[in-house]
Amino acid sequence: MELPNSKMVKHDGNNRRDRISELPDDVLMGILSFLPPEEAVLKTSFLSHRWKQLWESLPVSGFNFRVPMPVCCRGGHVKNLKDLRDGKYITVEDMKRECSKFVEWVNNVMISHQGSTIDELRVRFYLDKDSQRYIDKWIEIAMRKQVKKLELDFPSLLHRPSNAFYPFPQECFPGIEFLTSLCLVNVGVSDEAMEFVLSNYPMLETLHLRNSPLLIHPKVSGSSLRLKHLNISHSESIQTIEISAPNLVSFEYHKLRKVPFHIWYAPKLSELDYSNWLDFNIAYLVSQLYNYLPQLVTLRLSLFLMDLPRFPKFTSLRNLTCITARIDNRLLLLKSLIQASPFLHKFKLLIKDHKEFKSGIEEAGKEEAQPNKYLKEVEIVGFLGQSVEVEFVTYLLKIAIKLEKIVIHGKLERMTQNLAHQLMKNRPGAELVQL
Repeated sequence: MELPNSKMVKHDGNNRRDRISELPDDVLMGILSFLPPEEAVLKTSFLSHRWKQLWESLPVSGFNFRVPMPVCCRGGHVKNLKDLRDGKYITVEDMKRECSKFVEWVNNVMISHQGSTIDELRVRFYLDKDSQRYIDKWIEIAMRKQVKKLELDFPSLLHRPSNAFYPFPQECFPGIEFLTSLCLVNVGVSDEAMEFVLSNYPMLETLHLRNSPLLIHPKVSGSSLRLKHLNISHSESIQTIEISAPNLVSFEYHKLRKVPFHIWYAPKLSELDYSNWLDFNIAYLVSQLYNYLPQLVTLRLSLFLMDLPRFPKFTSLRNLTCITARIDNRLLLLKSLIQASPFLHKFKLLIKDHKEFKSGIEEAGKEEAQPNKYLKEVEIVGFLGQSVEVEFVTYLLKIAIKLEKIVIHGKLERMTQNLAHQLMKNRPGAELVQL
């Protein structure tokens, strides 16, 4: 979706507008229904008053305000960016003017539409605290129209101090009780604001906070919480996390460094996605979650540092995903995880790097492999046919006595025949998929 362009108006003559306006209401409504609602307001703004009235009453499921994000911004902060629309570099002052256009666009749409409900509101652009009064108004309008899903993402092109982030409001807007999903990315959410949200959004089931620099000691607690899905990612100021949520089903946490987190009460927790890249220690994770590991059904881990704790039995685990830089000295860890999951149905391995591959097979092979009659599907991403990778695949073929499908993403030219031969020999009914 591009920002409104005044040149569009000049290409439409009065005669054409008159002919379009003569169409029956049902035809006009049909035309408008094919347009995204946030674009329809642009198309109708320069047509007849009748078109505008029809659009204002058009039922919409939601608004998605976003424009193409500069590619060079996605990898980090830059001083200049390349505008995708005209191929020219723009300055910070140019960007401020683009922000003003964007704000005006969203204002026009939100204020002009007279529908009684909005199911979903998404806004993504380079906005900050300077646009606070406008953003607060958009939220207020959406809440008043019983919005169920709210997503705000305000990235920055340059370094942004924490006090310049847009601060999420602590206000009880009318209609606040209808919100079920809240996603805030690059938004200033303090501990107090998070507590306010959890206390005053009674129907909230999904909370996603990413890059919230004001979070220090987030607490999720309350006997009446309906919260089912919690995601806290890349908020590097966090020092501790506390969770007591009777309905929490999934918890996702990503950070550069580990922090103490305490799950005091989460009887329904069944999905965990966890990573901290600089000092990951799986023994530490096990110690923090020991009482809840047996009830996990889905587990996703990033294994970047090697340690081998004594695992409890993952008696409920059905889906296991491991992300690693290499599998040489992690083979024993991977095997231990699989052996601790006797009812595992699907295993997925993502290999992110292939530096310094070493054997490591001899040590890992000392443990007796226990067969798994529940493991039906294996997927490996980043497979290059290294000897340690082949050995690990062979190990999986050996233990997965009921294997139905193995999917391998990578360079298989030299390994295809060997793997196919092993499948026919060990698991004749299994399917090999190469991607």
